[in-house]
Amino acid sequence: MPATAASAFLENPHLKALKEKHADLSRQIEEARKDLSTTDFYLTQLKKQKLIIKEKIEGLCDAES
Repeated sequence: MPATAASAFLENPHLKALKEKHADLSRQIEEARKDLSTTDFYLTQLKKQKLIIKEKIEGLCDAES
């Protein structure tokens, strides 16, 4: 990937937002694991959301390559 394309890709606001959401979900999962009142269902839902975001990020990365 040329340098200009790489820098434009890194500045992609949609990609940046997805990465921030992914990091936020990681924090939520860690907090939920520490909370004894967290249900398995809730934790599973957070993990599924995180996986969906990860797949979107990877899809964008593949599309830009």
